[in-house]
Amino acid sequence: MAKYEHEERRTFADLAGDVGLAKAKRELGYPESWATGKKWCEEFGIEIEIDQLKSKAAQYNSFYEETELRIAQQDALARGLELLEDPKLTPAEYDKIVSGLKKATDSIQLLRGKATSRSSTQEDSLEVDAIRLYDDWKASTAGDAA
Repeated sequence: MAKYEHEERRTFADLAGDVGLAKAKRELGYPESWATGKKWCEEFGIEIEIDQLKSKAAQYNSFYEETELRIAQQDALARGLELLEDPKLTPAEYDKIVSGLKKATDSIQLLRGKATSRSSTQEDSLEVDAIRLYDDWKASTAGDAA
């Protein structure tokens, strides 16, 4: 387990106070756990804006209920949107990120009991109309043949 100096802990806590724990951890590459980062923030009196439910789930590194799962998906959306801002993004990377955003959005919709795909509510009548026209034409030509 790595030991971090006072200044490193302070740097992390200050950054986390500005951008949040997850982003500070990504930018600095430390600490290993979310709980350690939160402890450092508390050590320096820096309050992180997080609701109690997310805090508890992150400390235990577990997701038990629908709400925690939705929070995780919302974090995935936030991260994906952050990645889209990269001006050096290749088309392949863009496609992967957008696909991930769609999956996260669909997961949230599924958890909410909402539709995850779109389809027309009106029946496509072109095929039905074509069959009816054919049947009418066939009936009229059958009468001519007799």
